[in-house]
Amino acid sequence: MTNFFLGIHYGHNATVAVVHNGKLIFCQSEERLNRIKNSTGFPEKTLAYIYENICQPNLVESATLFQQSLHGYLFLKQHQFKPFQYGYFLSPEIKNAGKFQSSELMWKLSQWKARSVTEKNQSLYKESLEYWSSATRLPPEKIRFMKHHAAHAYSVFPHIQDWSQALVFTLDGVGDYVSATVSRISGEKLELIQKTDHRNSLGYFYSAITALLGMKAGEHEFKVMGLAPYSSEKYYKSILDKLRQLIWIDETGQFVSKYPPTALTRVLDSIILHQRFDNVAGAIQALVEELIIQWIRYWTEKTGIRNVAVSGGVFMNVKACQKVLQQVEMDRYFVMPSAADESTAIGAAYWGTMQSTKSSKLKPFEDLYLGMTYSEQDIEEELINSKVEQRYLIRRPENISRSVAQLLADNEVVARYAGRMEFGARALGNRSILANPSNFETIELINASIKNRDFWMPFTPSILDSDMPRYIVNHNKIFAPYMVITFDTTDLARQHLKAAIHPRDKTARPQCVLQQWNPEYYELISEFKKLTGIGAVLNTSFNLHGEPNVCSPRDAIHTMDNSGLRYLAIGHYLLEKRETI
Repeated sequence: MTNFFLGIHYGHNATVAVVHNGKLIFCQSEERLNRIKNSTGFPEKTLAYIYENICQPNLVESATLFQQSLHGYLFLKQHQFKPFQYGYFLSPEIKNAGKFQSSELMWKLSQWKARSVTEKNQSLYKESLEYWSSATRLPPEKIRFMKHHAAHAYSVFPHIQDWSQALVFTLDGVGDYVSATVSRISGEKLELIQKTDHRNSLGYFYSAITALLGMKAGEHEFKVMGLAPYSSEKYYKSILDKLRQLIWIDETGQFVSKYPPTALTRVLDSIILHQRFDNVAGAIQALVEELIIQWIRYWTEKTGIRNVAVSGGVFMNVKACQKVLQQVEMDRYFVMPSAADESTAIGAAYWGTMQSTKSSKLKPFEDLYLGMTYSEQDIEEELINSKVEQRYLIRRPENISRSVAQLLADNEVVARYAGRMEFGARALGNRSILANPSNFETIELINASIKNRDFWMPFTPSILDSDMPRYIVNHNKIFAPYMVITFDTTDLARQHLKAAIHPRDKTARPQCVLQQWNPEYYELISEFKKLTGIGAVLNTSFNLHGEPNVCSPRDAIHTMDNSGLRYLAIGHYLLEKRETI
């Protein structure tokens, strides 16, 4: 079979997607295989897996890379083409100069100065093409390039291609010198109608604040978002007022920043100096929500188009996505799952498909179980090779879902390893740690002995589709199976799900679980409901702090051995640590 199209993202959280006959059939990030969180660099291990298990190189019609500029190639070359972990802390020694500790980030921010030089360097272009051809094992004529934000926009395309018209908003730190775009989609045509230069990047603001709060820019922005509700407007308003003077939406519906990126850290540092950390988080979150709402509202009103789709790293901010849903008049709304740069691989694969006259109509993806899978034999071999019987009691229950449900009802915490791995940043049940969502003591147990999470960060619920109305307010406004948006919760949710919602603002970032997408996980939650009356479980990713989510059975055993986890449901087997019996 032919008609295989690859989309390749080689930036932070490098990823490969495969589209076959118009359908997304595989998507996985390199971090899962090389075990480097947010791995940056060419995703060679993932591509090797694809060639061995899905399609050989001769069956690939094209491989589309997620950006056009040569700076991505130079970035990899600077690191000797080896994978590395993306994310940058602020160095106290140089923060007053407005610089980040890592020269890579400053190098990235300053590239606009040399843009005209590199983009016209034909020898460098030839050198890069030779590298891409070698890395992909494809002839140069099968290598394609597309603009970064176009890849973000095309990632949502199959889900809105049947809408009469739609606006697609993309927003991140930077990609191909751009930080935001607005596009109109009508049928199979995507028309760019507005873009913002990266020197006016809202994403830079959020990342800079993340670094100034002592966290890792490019990775820990979600922690700032989780911290924000612990403040309130009366405490953060003075900070917010100063931030509003630095970046705004102008009369043409475009982001405008008062300062260039190289001065941003210094300016923001002077504003938040001696301010409480929760108030700083509250201010930057309020600013982002406010500006995104203004931006989307401007363009929906200007164009008269009320169907909206969003993608790009800033839209990983699930609270901002909720505010858009609540405050912008829309008929339809789609938030791209795992909307950061890993999803550009999907957009690139879709775009490559559309460029081929042989391609069929694109099919919307449904569930996100798009990664690798391991057979029961693989699991059994790893149990033997890891000599787990020395450390664990191993059972094979008649019904693994019922056994896990009983443990959860008894307030035990259980790791679940089953089926195909999920794509993206959210664990959706197959590589998850599960617990009783009504037991608040669960939070301390998971944080202290398993995940080492920041104390203020909330957990999330996986909810049976039939139980969504019991727990989630206005759930019917948007389909919510991907954990991409928060909702207000009902009074019942605050009883049944009190350990799986935000302790401060009582919102939840739910996974609506459908039986047809994951029958075994649906059965597990249904069995738990029979025992407790609760149609949901607490769900968090199955990993150690600072590591990617588990991929292989070996990763699962490694995480068990190095954490306080007691139970592991792996395939049809149930493991229990012997020393705790």
